[in-house]
Amino acid sequence: MMTDDLLAGMYGMNGWALDLSDLNAYNDNSEDITDPVHELDSAMGGVFRLFYFMGATPFFYNADLTPEHPSSWDDFVSAGLAATDQETGVWGWRPLGGQGHAFNTMLMALHHTGADLETLNDDATRAALQWMYDWVNDYEITPPSTINEGWTEVIGLMAGGKAGMVWGYEGMHNSITTTVDTVVTEDNLKWGRFPMGPANDSLLTHGWGYSIPTASSKHEQAREVLEYLGHRDQLRTVALNNVVPGLKSLFEDEEVVAKIPILGLEGPSWAEITKGAQFRYPIVNHRQVSQLWSMFDQLGEMILSGERNVDEAFQWAQDEYTIIRLAY
Repeated sequence: MMTDDLLAGMYGMNGWALDLSDLNAYNDNSEDITDPVHELDSAMGGVFRLFYFMGATPFFYNADLTPEHPSSWDDFVSAGLAATDQETGVWGWRPLGGQGHAFNTMLMALHHTGADLETLNDDATRAALQWMYDWVNDYEITPPSTINEGWTEVIGLMAGGKAGMVWGYEGMHNSITTTVDTVVTEDNLKWGRFPMGPANDSLLTHGWGYSIPTASSKHEQAREVLEYLGHRDQLRTVALNNVVPGLKSLFEDEEVVAKIPILGLEGPSWAEITKGAQFRYPIVNHRQVSQLWSMFDQLGEMILSGERNVDEAFQWAQDEYTIIRLAY
């Protein structure tokens, strides 16, 4: 079966998927597999997917509103303030804050501050919450409407010149530059890593892969199929159909790059952009995947909306986390 991060996390962490670490398709490509995948396998205690697609969450900016890539949080705030013009509906920073994307925004903030993802009770967790709260309520570089702005909305706003900086998935570059009447083209849409936070500037990474459920009655046949599908030649064939690959060597394959525009963008390479990228920890490496996804999405929305202040959200997160983890 084909699984994304949340489904693979649920199956792998609950013992519902076979460990594929003994497959030749895995071992033959082991040195070519990206570091984040090896880290994920270690965190999950097994290989539960053979990846055929791996995406990420780059930082994009409109060079007409944000001329330089902000390298630090201070630079980011300054750039956001300079780009914001509330009277015309232009905001310096429009993260994906709604439509089920707030959990990613929340997780990135936690990763950037180096939060303790096993407890959520440290100063770095509080710093991540404060950081997101301040976008809307202190710096005023993000509109309160952010909690209603998902993939489609942010693309439209960026294409309409209403955003200085956004984060998005790997397909956002193409979507923005091909939107009808867009004012943001390949000439002024730039990208890079996130502004450096207290701990790091990493992106989130995500993907789809092939898995075998333990409930299957045809394990051996399924393994044979994955030996074929997981072979490098087959993974390359998939990539040639405009699917971002998970093998490092394919990032510079000329035919693959020609099919996937984001691999050939000017500026940082895809390998540089995604170096050190993190999967959606602690969601994908714990058993209660769906409950944790919901918790982090609610946490992101409540802090961006101002429904709770930082102290209240900090306490809520710890209480919810404790309840969920009691079921482990």
